[in-house]
Amino acid sequence: MTTETTPGGWTVLDRETGVLTRSYDFRRNAQSSCFVARMGNGQLVVVSPPTGLDEAAYAELSAFGDVGAIVANNGFHHLGQPAWRARFPNARAFAPAAAIGRIKKQNPAAGELEPLEGLTSLLGSDVGIREVPNTRMGESWVWARTRAGHAWYVSDVLANMPTLPPKQPVRALFWATRSAPGYRPFNLALLAICKDRRGALGLLRDDLKARPAAAVVPAHGDLLLAGDVAGDTDRAVARGL
Repeated sequence: MTTETTPGGWTVLDRETGVLTRSYDFRRNAQSSCFVARMGNGQLVVVSPPTGLDEAAYAELSAFGDVGAIVANNGFHHLGQPAWRARFPNARAFAPAAAIGRIKKQNPAAGELEPLEGLTSLLGSDVGIREVPNTRMGESWVWARTRAGHAWYVSDVLANMPTLPPKQPVRALFWATRSAPGYRPFNLALLAICKDRRGALGLLRDDLKARPAAAVVPAHGDLLLAGDVAGDTDRAVARGL
């Protein structure tokens, strides 16, 4: 898949279909990624809305459409909600049902959130979202059809971190749970989020078989854009089964 990077930091996976991503700092020395796709109604859905954007970044995104939905993909990825809701007051905000209570406690400024089931009617036929059952704080993943195939946002289920975090005790936790380095299940997050880790990975594997990945955006770690992305992703999932 051929991509472009805008001056404001967006990686455009497919300009025609409005599929983008970007990384952002959510705390010191810690990064996450967001995912944007154009829904069936022509508006954009922003998943894991990034913190700390400048005016240039917002202006670049506006060229792809108006933001109509802002999604916390699980109970962790909510820090950008206040800024994005202030910026786009007409957008609807969503989260997995199991995440809503936690987000209200952790981030009252995020405001009221609708369950993800209310989002599905907006997405259209080329964008989809899966709410993972049997979780402690909600989890979901998203796919969007591009001209090169499906682009995936795999949330905190898979990670692709090239190295272990540098500082203890986080480094030890990532090593002990086999969450890094490399493309693999993000076991540390899955232990916190999912009651049935294997069930979540099995469901992801089934969804990926139905919509083979041409690009994968993990919430944490490097994009996968080249080579056998679908095969590499299946093998990464299989490591946790």
